[in-house]
Amino acid sequence: MKKASLFYTVLILLTITLFSCKKEDTNIDDFEVVLSNNPTKVGDTAFFSIKGNPDFITFYSGERGRNVNYRSRLSADSSIPQISFTSFGQSLSTQFPNSISLLISSNYTGDTLAINSASWTDITNRASFSAGTTGTASGTLNLTDFRNFDTVYVAFKYKVGTSASAVQPTWTIQSFNYNNVSLPDSNTHVIRTIATTGWQTKDIANPANNWAVSTSQLRIAGGAINAIDAEDWVITKISLKAVNPDLGIPIKNISERVGSYYYRFTKAGVYEVAFLASFNRIDSNKEIIKKIRIAIN
Repeated sequence: MKKASLFYTVLILLTITLFSCKKEDTNIDDFEVVLSNNPTKVGDTAFFSIKGNPDFITFYSGERGRNVNYRSRLSADSSIPQISFTSFGQSLSTQFPNSISLLISSNYTGDTLAINSASWTDITNRASFSAGTTGTASGTLNLTDFRNFDTVYVAFKYKVGTSASAVQPTWTIQSFNYNNVSLPDSNTHVIRTIATTGWQTKDIANPANNWAVSTSQLRIAGGAINAIDAEDWVITKISLKAVNPDLGIPIKNISERVGSYYYRFTKAGVYEVAFLASFNRIDSNKEIIKKIRIAIN
């Protein structure tokens, strides 16, 4: 019993000692970063000396997409929203010259029963659609003129009539991408792809024709000769100001100690390098950022 009591006493004292050392070792004021050399040319390696022992350290190079000032940014005050897609039109004919159109609305509410009461702007002429070739690229469609709205709805509308001599066209949207270029950093953010975009469909006329939605494509098959008129919509909502936070490189976690770091710049520019240190405690979380300006010619 005495041996057990002595063991637990030593264990408690050791725990207190380690905790005290850790607490002192991770004083937020002790964290410091110094540039050890003078990199000036493309291909030079910057060497950094690190003092202190925070729980976590994340490195931001200052390059595009690696800016510490944008680490929490989810929307951009200024940006260039863009959409692009590829299409494949089949059984196209002069009987149905405008069977598909691309529309955008700022006052559609998401209620498919109110599609026709919303205001839709036709932007079909901004895109290149398939003339019978698979994988036809639309080009990049700039939506800056709609950016005074936080969100808009984008729709593909399929509309055909009846023909006694031609089958109705079949359309496949084989990819869809929504990117936003944030300014002033000119970083391109991938916001939505066809697999991650939520789509809603609405049949207006002829329930035999419907948009089929999958993670790889949007497709609507036309009817045979003498098929009745059809109108079908597939719609998605996009935020015109959405961007992704800039990411850093984790270089230290709580279980390790780091005394140095190096990084090589591959392009000329003036970079604001930043080291973000965090101290996580039961009763508090603290962060400190150390920045260093580096000019690469």
